Amino acid sequence: MTYQRLVKMARSKRRRTRKGSHSIATIKALPRDILVDVIAIVASHSFIDLHNIKVCCKDFLDATDNSYVWRRVSLDKFPLIHWSPNHKASQFLNRCREYENIESLYREGLRAYFNYPHGNIDGLDILKAACQKGHKEATYVYGMILLCSEDDALRKQGLEYMRFLRKSKCVVGSRKKVKHLLKCLWKNNGMLKRNQSSLCNSKSTCKGYKVKMGRWVLLDDDDDDDDAISSCEYCRWNHELEFFYQLFNIH
Repeated sequence: MTYQRLVKMARSKRRRTRKGSHSIATIKALPRDILVDVIAIVASHSFIDLHNIKVCCKDFLDATDNSYVWRRVSLDKFPLIHWSPNHKASQFLNRCREYENIESLYREGLRAYFNYPHGNIDGLDILKAACQKGHKEATYVYGMILLCSEDDALRKQGLEYMRFLRKSKCVVGSRKKVKHLLKCLWKNNGMLKRNQSSLCNSKSTCKGYKVKMGRWVLLDDDDDDDDAISSCEYCRWNHELEFFYQLFNIH
C-alpha cells in the first residue's frame, strides 16, 4: 500500500464525518497492528513519506510513533557522514539509533569498521548484527569481508551469506547501493587486505565465470542470470571479490 493510498483513506474518513455518515471509516476498520505494518512499509521506502503521513490525521500520527516503524524507516536521503547536521536531522537520526533502526545499525558498522586512520573491529560485529536482521547491503559487506579472510572457516561463513544474496538475485544491486553510500568514506585504511588464495582450486575442469578470450572482463550489469548460475560458484565469488577490492581501493 502506498502513501497516496493512505492519504485517500484519511480523506475518505473526513468526508464521511462531514456528511454525518454512520458508516465506519476505512481507516478505523484497520486493526492497529496492520496499520503499523502498512506505515512501516511506506517508511521503509521514504522518510519523507513518513513525515507526510504524520500530518495526515491523528490515527496515522499515533501509528508512526511505533518502534517497529522507526526500525524500518529509510535513511536513503541521508549521507553516511554528516559534517554539519541541523538539529532536526540530528534528532531524527538519534531516534533511529535509539530504536535500533536496521539501516542506522548498518551505517554505524561501516563507520566503525572503516574509521580513519584505524578501523575498529567492533564495527564488524555491528555489521553482523545488521546482516542478521536482514539488511541486504550489510549482508553484502559482511559476507565479502569474511571472504577476504585467511581463515577457511570464516570464508565458508561468508559463502553462506553471499549465497543468500545470490538466491535473491540482489548481489549486484546490493553492491551498487554500497558503492553509492561510500562516496564520503575513507577507503583502504588497513582493515582489509587482498586474499591471495583463490576460492576455486580447479585448474582444468572449471567452467569459470564470464571468461572472455584472452581477458577477464568484469561485468556489473547482470545479477546472476541462468548462464551465470550454471557456472562455477567459486569463480563467481572470486569475480565478486575483484569488485569488492576495487570498491575499497585494495591493491
